[in-house]
Amino acid sequence: MEYIIDSSFNEVRLDRFLRKKYENTPLTEIFKGIRTGKIKVNGKKSKENYRLKEGDIVKVLISGGETEVKSFIKISNKDLEILKSGIVFEDDKVVIFNKKADMVMHKGSGHEYGISELFKSYYKTDEFNFVNRIDKSTSGLVIGAKTLSVTRELAEEVREGNTEKKYYILVDGVVNQKDFTIKSYLKKEETKVIELDKYEIGSKESISYFKVLKRGKSRTILEAKLETGRTHQLRVQLSSLGHPIVGDGKYGKGGKSMFLFSYYCEIPKYDIKIELPLPEEFISNVK
Repeated sequence: MEYIIDSSFNEVRLDRFLRKKYENTPLTEIFKGIRTGKIKVNGKKSKENYRLKEGDIVKVLISGGETEVKSFIKISNKDLEILKSGIVFEDDKVVIFNKKADMVMHKGSGHEYGISELFKSYYKTDEFNFVNRIDKSTSGLVIGAKTLSVTRELAEEVREGNTEKKYYILVDGVVNQKDFTIKSYLKKEETKVIELDKYEIGSKESISYFKVLKRGKSRTILEAKLETGRTHQLRVQLSSLGHPIVGDGKYGKGGKSMFLFSYYCEIPKYDIKIELPLPEEFISNVK
């Protein structure tokens, strides 16, 4: 089998390219093929960590077959309407989608499909990926990439802190500070994440910035900006502060829905800036 590398696999490691193309072939066979020259790049033996370039020719002479092309799920009219109504920005590279609470990002954990699988079917490509994800109970903006090359580029921007996301949050209790920062360490333990005052093995530094937008008699609306993006970061830090997010069933009192909304997304490299208004239900539920 011979492959001509296109832009989708530009700068992808040879071994990762082969793992995607030959998912049913043992890794030992793939590495053996590279080592013995049964897999060549531009007619020459190569290393497994060689980063492919657009136009490279990869020749594969190992046993086993190429992974079958995956079939796409059938999109119902209801799901199609959800996708179309939720797209707030789209060009030939990027999709910004406004996810509703209780929608899952990916299949698994009792769900046959998530919005990722829906978009793969919608665009008829397995290259579509979300480069960030939010919890099932969290609503708001998520960033989707239409090709693998854009996925890698956007993932690098997120990893280097070159993108910005902000959240609206409704919490229990009256927050007295106008602006405040929480800097702590978060650590995963079984089904929850715990907050620590100082570092210990397995924990990660977590920094969040908050601003009070509106106070009620027993609840407060906050704006939050993340410097780090750890699992359940805002939920855990606010709960530990004594102001759990309204509706948070894991770290708070629970409820019909969680009032955590990702409203702002900025990607300077792509000249993208999206800002959604404060949802009416946040205002009506300040008590």
